Amino acid sequence: MKKLNLKAKNEIIQILTAIGIALVITLLVLLGTSEEPFYAFSKLLTAPLTRMRYFGNVIELMIPLAFAGLSASLLFRSGLFNMGGEGIFYISGIITTILATRSLGNGFFHSFLVILAASLFGGLIACISGFFKAKYDANELVTSLMLNTILFGIGFYILKTRLKDMSVTGVASAPFLDTAKLTVIIPKTNITTGFILLLLLTGTIWFIYKKTKLGYMIKMTGINKDFAKYSGMSFFALTMIVHFMSGFIAGMGSSVHLLSMYDRFTWSALPGYGFDGCLVAMLGKNHPIGAFVAAFGLSYLRTGSDIMARSTDVPVEMVAIVEMVLVLLITADFIVKYLKRKKALAGGTVNE
Repeated sequence: MKKLNLKAKNEIIQILTAIGIALVITLLVLLGTSEEPFYAFSKLLTAPLTRMRYFGNVIELMIPLAFAGLSASLLFRSGLFNMGGEGIFYISGIITTILATRSLGNGFFHSFLVILAASLFGGLIACISGFFKAKYDANELVTSLMLNTILFGIGFYILKTRLKDMSVTGVASAPFLDTAKLTVIIPKTNITTGFILLLLLTGTIWFIYKKTKLGYMIKMTGINKDFAKYSGMSFFALTMIVHFMSGFIAGMGSSVHLLSMYDRFTWSALPGYGFDGCLVAMLGKNHPIGAFVAAFGLSYLRTGSDIMARSTDVPVEMVAIVEMVLVLLITADFIVKYLKRKKALAGGTVNE
């Protein structure tokens, strides 16, 4: 227990150091490009806290990022580098739209049914790349990226031919029914009951990791797939279960986001949450609470950069510098750990 606490502390220190380095680099860039660098930097860091509406924006943006991060962290933790969350977010949004534009009962039942259907569909779709990985050892990164394109093509075709509202300009569905939308829990914001669902889900994933046999199997398979096999664990079953859970969470995130923030489906491109989820998972060290915190931090930065862009001469794209530096630092850490693990396995020991 003491060793785990020490490891957690070291990882927190590493992440804080990476964030500090990223912010210092951002300040240096501002000094070279802006006429009011310190004012812009202060806006980036403090503006989301100055108004309730701004802080509400942080939570609203954080919710889909956290769902996507939890989805990706499950796969990464079991040693699977699958990026299929992007396509699942889109196709589950189509399922949400099909059901949210039809009368299916009162408010609670309707929204519950929509979210459940989108989540189950997302889980089943994720099992496609999981099956090819478990059965034929196909590279899950390749199959998931191909699946993203296929899912977008199918979803956009359905949107244009079956769901499009001809009375509006552009490609958009009919409006969601009020009974399907989630209830706002904080006035003057769009923070809905979806945030409570996120908290419950984060706690559930934490419990699975820490208290169940499945969580142990996921961890051991991620550390050493061969060791897990020789210990009697079914790699096929575990791969399918993890993919289903990951897709289920991504589908749920898509549905919650649409029913909280949108009046109708308008996505004419992949939303980008699947790829953001990979960043959130890496920042959160594949831990559910870490992913939750990382999603909040990333959302905070993006909201701060948006306010900064409206108040100063600095473009909103400035936050991309912070994200890029964080990705480089965190990725470098992953590579070092991977090389150490490979060297240890070659020597017959695992130093984890």
